[in-house]
Amino acid sequence: MDNFGIMLKSYGPDLQYAQRFLESLLQYATEPIPLYVVVPDQDIPAFTDVFANHATVLPESLWADQLVDYSIHGNNPGYINQEIIKLAFAERGYLTNYLCADSEAVFIRPFSSHDFIDPNGLPYSFITEDHELHVDPVYFDTYWQHRDKWLKTLRNFFQLPADNYLTCHGFAVLHSEYARSLLSFLKQKDMTIADALQICPYEFSWYNFWAEKNYPESRVIREPIFRTVHIQSEYLALAIKSVSQEDIARGYVGIVINSGFSRSSGEGQLDAPLERVLGSYVGYRNLMGAIFERMFIRAPRIRSLLGKGRRPRTS
Repeated sequence: MDNFGIMLKSYGPDLQYAQRFLESLLQYATEPIPLYVVVPDQDIPAFTDVFANHATVLPESLWADQLVDYSIHGNNPGYINQEIIKLAFAERGYLTNYLCADSEAVFIRPFSSHDFIDPNGLPYSFITEDHELHVDPVYFDTYWQHRDKWLKTLRNFFQLPADNYLTCHGFAVLHSEYARSLLSFLKQKDMTIADALQICPYEFSWYNFWAEKNYPESRVIREPIFRTVHIQSEYLALAIKSVSQEDIARGYVGIVINSGFSRSSGEGQLDAPLERVLGSYVGYRNLMGAIFERMFIRAPRIRSLLGKGRRPRTS
């Protein structure tokens, strides 16, 4: 069993994203890193064509007894099943530690297993309090309040303090032994992973809170090393500041731009021309208003010319 590898969960519509992920892995990995790709059975041929020489492609049916055909808390069965597989993958014994990756991600600088595993062979816990998301009004209103409620429910389930908790949104490195012990705990309670997701729909928080409670001495905490762009306004802010992937690479090994908002416009990277980004996400009226503001209101010469014909104010 390899000490570290990557488990990529994908499906047919994301094949182009997954191929881009593979290309970035091959470009930036400084050592051979085992890659396992899990996809629905009907997508095996297409993914095998792309990944055959670089990865082991596995069918979802290996976990058929655990998968569901119903939604949980508004998440469709496909979404729920990829959460289930990310935890259940530990039971197969492919890897001692595995990075759970999604197709939207790309590596953006050289990296090795040492970025994910400490010198003692333990996985880093990439967790944070998410303060920057707390203060984003769009994220707070749309996502955070629901997320906070579910996470506090889970912490209460594990009898952990409800405040100042650390969690992650994705790209966690799971220690198979710890994940298996969590799954054994659920079975002892006559619960499936799907049952657990009814309590709290975040698979990585189940793992991280379980590790916090049962393996505190083994947790080596680091800030996330994948930069996740969660929402459209966050993406626009980076684009307007001309933040490039090279800039992001100074702090992160990879980036993931949520395809929930970027898929329709084809944007999955930061280096797209600003005018293309604005054209995709900013309405015509907003653009024309910004152009008028730039040209006429803030230009001193034009502003002075416009002011010449005005009648002076009287007190």
